[in-house]
Amino acid sequence: MLNPSEVQAGAGAASSSSSASAPEKSVPGNVPPLSLVRLDGNYFSRDGKRFLPVGAHWVPAKAAMEWPLQWDPKDIEADFAKMRGLGFNTVRLDLMWAWFEPRPGDYNPEAFKQLDYLVSLAHRYHIYLHPSLFIGGEVGEAYWDVSWRHGRNPQSDPEMLRLETNHAAELARRYANESAILGWDLTDEPPFWIVQGQTTDAMAINWTRLIAGAIRRYDHLHPIVVGVSMEDVGHGSFRPDNLRDEVDFFSVHPYTIYAPQLFPDAMLSERGTYGAAFETALSGSAGRPTMIQEMGASSAQYTPEAVAAFDRVSMYSSLGAGANGFLLWCFTDAAPEQYNKVPYLRSPHETQFGLTTWDRKDRPQGIEFRKFSQIVARLDLTGIEPAPAEAGIIVPNEWSKPHGDFSRFGLTGPEAIPYVSTSEGMAVAGQQPPNLSDDNAWLTGGWLSSFVLAHRAGLKADFPREYSDWQRHAMLLLPSPLTSTDAFLVHVHTDFWAKAREYVAQGGALYASVSADAAIPHMEQLFGARLADHVPVSDVTLKVVAPFGDLKPGETFHYPSVPNDPRHWAAILQVNGGKIIAVDQDGRPALVANSVGKGKTLLCAYPLESYLAAVPGVFDRPESTYRIYKAFADWAGVRPAFSSNQPSVEVRALNGQGRGYTVLANHTAQPQKVTVVTTLPVKSLHQFTPAGTSPLPLHGSSWTMDLQPYGGAVVEWQ
Repeated sequence: MLNPSEVQAGAGAASSSSSASAPEKSVPGNVPPLSLVRLDGNYFSRDGKRFLPVGAHWVPAKAAMEWPLQWDPKDIEADFAKMRGLGFNTVRLDLMWAWFEPRPGDYNPEAFKQLDYLVSLAHRYHIYLHPSLFIGGEVGEAYWDVSWRHGRNPQSDPEMLRLETNHAAELARRYANESAILGWDLTDEPPFWIVQGQTTDAMAINWTRLIAGAIRRYDHLHPIVVGVSMEDVGHGSFRPDNLRDEVDFFSVHPYTIYAPQLFPDAMLSERGTYGAAFETALSGSAGRPTMIQEMGASSAQYTPEAVAAFDRVSMYSSLGAGANGFLLWCFTDAAPEQYNKVPYLRSPHETQFGLTTWDRKDRPQGIEFRKFSQIVARLDLTGIEPAPAEAGIIVPNEWSKPHGDFSRFGLTGPEAIPYVSTSEGMAVAGQQPPNLSDDNAWLTGGWLSSFVLAHRAGLKADFPREYSDWQRHAMLLLPSPLTSTDAFLVHVHTDFWAKAREYVAQGGALYASVSADAAIPHMEQLFGARLADHVPVSDVTLKVVAPFGDLKPGETFHYPSVPNDPRHWAAILQVNGGKIIAVDQDGRPALVANSVGKGKTLLCAYPLESYLAAVPGVFDRPESTYRIYKAFADWAGVRPAFSSNQPSVEVRALNGQGRGYTVLANHTAQPQKVTVVTTLPVKSLHQFTPAGTSPLPLHGSSWTMDLQPYGGAVVEWQ
């Protein structure tokens, strides 16, 4: 238990616990206090200067999740000293509900004294705290419950909700003006506790709205987020679209190794190393800045060098995608004595996720993190924002809307005969929605394939929502099943296609792939071809028959299919006005290009993206489907500001007025000599290194540089 004499008096425990508008806390020694943080555009800002929060989640090596009960101030301060040495400016940590509130409405003063001590360390070592509330689960399968829950659901029971809002308000009251706090994380990886599978969209929205509202009763300074695990790609109730109006920024936890259906690959695969950027783009496109809040792998399962390489390329890739912070999982390995008891006893992999060993020695991933933190600390983000995407991959309204929302159904006024949806009615009646996991996997697999293909073609891709301003994109990508008709979750609404025709006529470029389940009204007007029938296929070959971009007649693309799955069947096209670019193995039209007004379209009769989604390690072998995307972009006149001559080397831009940064990420196991070409009037280049900057020679509109395997780089241009 806490020894009060070990708590720094200068931490301000008394003042912070007694007033909603507490005075500024004193700081030990002569170290100036941390400045208040706010969100400024996509990034965080302090003292008028933008910065990237970098650090990790803190679970002490020796005490693990029981650190409040095994309180050791000297050991904790040693952790902070080590974190500072690694380049941390932020640490995420857990506030155990049962410790802060052992009985309903009865708060533990020792818990707040401990938090005040952590605040004092934050100021001393200049490391912001990012507390996560209501922690029940964190490591392995353990759930640390409150003794008085009595089986009630914390996200739906009225009494539990009352107590939670009071709990959040109490923390906000005490720490409303505490500059050492970066922001409030409402909880880690909801839906939490032992009620998973019971949380509906409405519960998630209401819970987030209530807890955030309770904080805002006292605290109008600190940004709010709620940790979301992989609720985004999993179409969970805490997905970003449900939270957008309740929080200030999003977070993603891109654990690709735990999503084998979406990432059927080695950890160090090209698809796997795009996972962080993919989730950053998917969540960020819902309308809030997005932080990488947990990411990593265990060296009990992978070599430390492989984990370091994965972290490195993933951080650079997601930085280019617009991520505004990096708080990895986690600071340290578990101490060996923790192996003898739960949760580590039952979860061997959890023992070795650390940037350091349990006795604070650098691990390879810690060394890479320090280098990354030194580089991003040098960035001047004044006036800088992530460059807009050239390509937009549409997110259907049916995926993004809350279950039971009829607002886009086209119904107006009172109705004598009410419309009742067979799929939405259960939500209206307060029952569980249907299980749509298979449909969601179909959609996210297509999305991910299209995202990787676009980036391999040199195009930045994001995920505009169906009813957002997607017309600002130079190109739209609608991989199957976005063109389908049966499973409502995965396709666009019928009225989308009229808007798409107008978009293309005004100069837009639209690519779509279809399968047996496709249905597109008035298709000939857009694509110069219509659906005639469909056919099962097991072995697919597309042969180019007309020049298209850099595609030459006679070139082929080959794909395996699943003949007993209609989602993989071919669509038979009847061409009417379009130009056949490629045919299939039976001579049927496979790729059809068309001009509509000022714009262009390309239609594929096969769901290529779904094929790629089903093949393990598909991007780690010679794979050239991206050339179809690139040929279409070239034909349509879509040129990115920066592009590389290596499809596996990603080049993304962070732009300002007359200056900016290019962020490179090598998604392969081979060193790459890459040539970057720009369409901007760049006059000078400097590459950032941990030690400083070094000039790069510019040759006209291009430059050449070397990247290590799974390496990254940041280049400043002016």
